[in-house]
Amino acid sequence: MRFKGGYKFKKFEGTAEPVLHEMPVPEKIVILYSEILLDTLVPCVKEGDAVSAGVKILESKGPPVTTLVSPVNGTVSKIDNGTITITTDGSSAFKPVKGHTREPWHLNRAEVFDLFCETGCRLLLDSRFASIKSCDTVRNVIVNAVHNSPLNQGWTPEIFGDNLLVSNGLRTLAALFHDAEIVLAINKRNKKQFEIPGIEKYAKISVMSDRYPQEHPELLSRDTVDRRLISPDGVADASILVVPFSDMILIAEVMTQGRPLIDRIVRIAGPGVSKPGWYRVRIGTTFEELNTHLFKQDHQGPWRIIRGDVFFGEGFESLDGSVMFSDREISVIREHAVRVLFSFMRPGIAADSYSKTTLAEYISILPRKLETSVHGGVRPCVQCNYCDEVCPVDIYPFLIWKHMGVEEAEESFRLRPYDCIECGLCDYVCPSKIDISPSVKRAKDEYLRLRRADEVSD
Repeated sequence: MRFKGGYKFKKFEGTAEPVLHEMPVPEKIVILYSEILLDTLVPCVKEGDAVSAGVKILESKGPPVTTLVSPVNGTVSKIDNGTITITTDGSSAFKPVKGHTREPWHLNRAEVFDLFCETGCRLLLDSRFASIKSCDTVRNVIVNAVHNSPLNQGWTPEIFGDNLLVSNGLRTLAALFHDAEIVLAINKRNKKQFEIPGIEKYAKISVMSDRYPQEHPELLSRDTVDRRLISPDGVADASILVVPFSDMILIAEVMTQGRPLIDRIVRIAGPGVSKPGWYRVRIGTTFEELNTHLFKQDHQGPWRIIRGDVFFGEGFESLDGSVMFSDREISVIREHAVRVLFSFMRPGIAADSYSKTTLAEYISILPRKLETSVHGGVRPCVQCNYCDEVCPVDIYPFLIWKHMGVEEAEESFRLRPYDCIECGLCDYVCPSKIDISPSVKRAKDEYLRLRRADEVSD
C-alpha cells in the first residue's frame, strides 16, 4: 500500500546532527526496575556493595533467567521500593559479556536464546518473549530505520559506524526468529547508505516515504507486510515484531562484540539542547544529569522537556526520573503559552505553515521555530480539509471532531476513528488551531469500550 498523507518537515531549530556522542559517566544512576515490564526482578547486590560495569545486579526469577548488569563502576548506595541507586567512581571501563561470540547464529538455537536473555537483550524487545516457543509465533520482523519527525531529519546508519553491525544485527534476529521474514524499512533519502554488500541475504529492504509519520509501527506494518499491527478491536498481531534500528545495533554489540548492555542510544534534540544529536547514555542516568550537561538554562526558555518525539512523546514537569530501556528520544522545545494577537495574519519568517502562507516558505536560510503554540488561539473551523489531506490513515478527522462536539460518538464510527494512530498532524496543520486529535481519540476509545462491552455480554 502506498503511503498517503503525512508531512515532510523542513529545517527546524534544534534538529539532531548525525553524530553519536558519548555522555560523561554520571555521578550516580537510578534504575527503576519495578517499572520494567518483565518477570519480577530481584537485586543480586545489597547496599554498600562495590559493583563493576557489566556485572549482574538484577535477575529475574524466570525461566528464562534475564539479568540486568550494572551500567557503571561504583557502590550501591540505596535499594528501596523497586529502585536501585549506585554512586559511581567516574570511570568508563566495563567488563565484557561472558560467553559472547562473534557469530552467535552458529550456536544452537537454545544457546542463542539463553544468551539473548542472560545479557539483558530481552529487555529491548517485547516482554512476551519468555521462551523459544514464543519466538516461533513471529512471522514478520520489521526493523525500523525510518526517521521523519521534525528533529530527526539528519539520521543516517553511519552514525553507528561499522556496517558489520547492521548485518550482524539482522543475522542475530534471524537466529532468534528463524521462522520470520525480516524486512529492513528505510527512508528513501538513506537508500545509498544501505547499499551494504550482502545485506539482502538477511533481510528484504523496503524503501519507505520520507514523510512523517511513516515510522509509526502501524504504518510500517501496513506498508511492508500489508497487515494491521493492531486490529480495530485493539488486539495486537503477535506474529509481527517491530524492532527500532538502534535496538538492533545494541543487540549486535552485546551478542557479537561483547559490549554489555550498559547504555541506550538516545536522540536528544530541540532548541533547548546545547548540542543536538545522538548520545550513548548510561542506563539509569538521571534527567537532572542530562539537564546539567545538555539542556539550556531556564532564562533562555522556558522549556518543555518531552520523553519521546514532539508528537508522540509525553512532557514531564520535574527532572525526577532516569533514562531506561524504553527511552530512545528526548526533545526539549520552547514552552510558548502566550497567545500572539492575530498571529495568523503575521508574516512568520521562521514559522512553519502547511498552507505556505508564511515568509518561511521563501526564506529557507532560517531554521523554523519549534514551540508548543506557534500560531495563536483557537478560531472556528474554516472547512479547509488540510487535516484530511495529511491524515496517513485516510480518515476525516474534522468530521469526527464535529460528531464528538455534539456527543454523537456512535455516528462517528462509520468514519473509522479506530484507525487513528494519534500522530497529531491534524492539530499541527489546522490553521484554526483546533484540538482535533483529542476528539478523535475520544471516539476511538468509545468504540473500543463498546466493542469490549459487546464481547462481555456475548
